[in-house]
Amino acid sequence: MFKKPVQQLHYLSPRQQIPSVLKGLDGVKWTCISNLESLKNHLKSSTGEIFVIVQLQELTHRSLQAFVEWLKFKVKINFIFIVQSIESTCFKFYPLPSQILVLFESEGKRIQDAVMRKLVGLPVQSRKQERLPVQSQVMVKKSALTEESPTGKSVQFLREGQMQDFSKSGAMIQVEDTKLKAKDFVSLMYQNRHGHWVAVESQVRWVSELNNGNQVLGVQFLAVKA
Repeated sequence: MFKKPVQQLHYLSPRQQIPSVLKGLDGVKWTCISNLESLKNHLKSSTGEIFVIVQLQELTHRSLQAFVEWLKFKVKINFIFIVQSIESTCFKFYPLPSQILVLFESEGKRIQDAVMRKLVGLPVQSRKQERLPVQSQVMVKKSALTEESPTGKSVQFLREGQMQDFSKSGAMIQVEDTKLKAKDFVSLMYQNRHGHWVAVESQVRWVSELNNGNQVLGVQFLAVKA
């Protein structure tokens, strides 16, 4: 799936210690940088496309604005933020420039997949809200919103799956043999924290194929039915 070689990845954090979830990235050479001044000096001698991972406790409006300004002076630079929380005023920047990706620390193992997708040029979306890890069953069926998917093929199925994370706006689920594509509409049924079944009309935003034939889907919630 990931074929494009990555030569250099810069990591900006006072701790200068690569998170364990990122140590498994293939083909990456790390440069650890402790502060912004050191990063500026290092980038002066860098050529080609540049990827910088920035680890923060909170992504603030002021810091995001500063990094967005950097994009005007270094066209081929990309910033990947790994944060614990996002200041609400940051949302005025959404949708973010394509050179910026925001992930939450709580996403765990998905961080590695999302970072690698970004490095090789595959689509991956930034998070506005923290996604909490969950392990619960979910039913996936054809959406009532449309008779036909945007790809021109009807989504005729009813499958069981496993929800792996959840937020107010979407979820990540793993399902067997669905052959879904990005932009397909589906309906998810899952039990909420009160034990009640909830149906959520959703759209598939991205798809990752696993070696065992299963699919991992990133879905965006569109409408909820009690």
